[in-house]
Amino acid sequence: MAEKKIFIRESSGLVRQMSSRHAFAKVLAMIVPISVYYTMVYSPALPGANWTLGIILASIVALPIFLTYLKLAEHIPRSSGEYIYITRILNPALGGIQAVANIFSTPLLAAILSQIEISAGIAPAFQVISLALHNSLLLNLGTNMLVNPTTFEIASFISLILFWVISILPPRYMSNFLFIIASLQVIGGILIVALLLEGPKAFAPAFNSLYDEFSGPTYSSLYSQGLSYYSPIVNPLQTLIWMILMVMWLFVWFFAPSYFAGEYKVPGRSIKMGMLSGYIIASAIILGLVIGTEYSMGIPFFNYVSLNGWGSSIPLQASSGFIAWGGVLALSSPILAFLVAILNLGIQFVAGPLSLAIPSRVLLAMSFDRLIPEKFAYVNLKLKTPLISSIFVLALALIFEYVTINGIFIVSTIVLIGILFLYQFLLATVSAIVAGIKGIPGEELSKKDKIEFLIYGSLASIVLAISVFFSIWYASVNSLYASMVIGNLIIDYLVIGLIPVVGLVFYFESKEYRLRQGIDINLAFKLIPPE
Repeated sequence: MAEKKIFIRESSGLVRQMSSRHAFAKVLAMIVPISVYYTMVYSPALPGANWTLGIILASIVALPIFLTYLKLAEHIPRSSGEYIYITRILNPALGGIQAVANIFSTPLLAAILSQIEISAGIAPAFQVISLALHNSLLLNLGTNMLVNPTTFEIASFISLILFWVISILPPRYMSNFLFIIASLQVIGGILIVALLLEGPKAFAPAFNSLYDEFSGPTYSSLYSQGLSYYSPIVNPLQTLIWMILMVMWLFVWFFAPSYFAGEYKVPGRSIKMGMLSGYIIASAIILGLVIGTEYSMGIPFFNYVSLNGWGSSIPLQASSGFIAWGGVLALSSPILAFLVAILNLGIQFVAGPLSLAIPSRVLLAMSFDRLIPEKFAYVNLKLKTPLISSIFVLALALIFEYVTINGIFIVSTIVLIGILFLYQFLLATVSAIVAGIKGIPGEELSKKDKIEFLIYGSLASIVLAISVFFSIWYASVNSLYASMVIGNLIIDYLVIGLIPVVGLVFYFESKEYRLRQGIDINLAFKLIPPE
């Protein structure tokens, strides 16, 4: 077979349209206020965790993973991220596992994010604005989204479809949209941090004022009840678990730019600048939100309310995240309340579209390698997007939307992230170690590059392995943690165990099928795919 026929065509068909600001937006995809909140809600199960120490350590511990991805994306500027790293450096069979893990996990994550967009974005935003303006129409609309299952389901499906529409836009337009939303979230996050840093003297009266109106409990009563979920004595193990959860939920979502590396104008420089700036700004906002929450309301209050809510008399729910928490502090000023709501309204309109666009790039790369039908490599000439792959991903996401909303299939979010840690991130960081030893096909690496690959990859692999082990193991010694974080262990372990089996069977069956057609797909895995 001639070399030019190893791949379906001599070009990926993806157009280089993106710059460093677009990489910046993709790094901020999940590092938004709601992600911080959804990690902190596990705190009642970790009453002895030191929040400040845990969040500072999390930002440091995640650095080796960040630096590993930075190096890999810089030296292999091709779309599809870890799939390319693993299949070309490590082993194509392991790339099959990564592909299955990604194609299962990211559409499922998109479905979950579309639901979070309603429950912690659009609905509470309407409620905060309505409470500040005393507008019953908006209040009823937002409340109906939260309490009416049919309305919530319809709104979630609409949100998911909007995610998909954004994901299939021409790369430049999609990325410009994501950059705008990410920038608004940065401003919105800073505004919430500023409100929180006003401290307890501002939060307690604001909370009491709201609940005087709705005949709810007082700040002091909830704080007192929360003391049973708090220990002033720091527990090192619980601080470690808290730190690991922060790493898993927040600090490893900078991998997104690597899935679009072939679509950046100057891949190495654009990705590097965007990822660095995104990581620094996101880390600063995360630190501010965590420390601000601890300072303004206190851990006992937060722990009790995150577990039990702040009463049923008020329509605005504690589980709606920082739009609700920041909104409490802003209700006395309609302008501030409006800004808190609007700036954070699109909380998942960066992560959601990316969770649909990423697997479409993996499917395109798999098609190029002839693991799946060639049609999945089709790139629409007008949209410059792998459209058939994107439609397939949407179909998966719609199925996941239905089964998760209706309780037919539920996987713990931490376990879902753990799957990505094991079969995506860890395989990528091990690929970096191998690159440091054997090099990268078709790429000249300096001695310095190889040393950096070895150091970063080794440290990152250790962090990832320890994170998965401790995050799941701790459920065996802490029942509250198990119920809040892990959920149904049988389903979780079944999914974790099936993914590598399905991935390996898929790869070897595809390889055998192509051999019967006279095609040796191993030839493709010895080369970096074309641009």
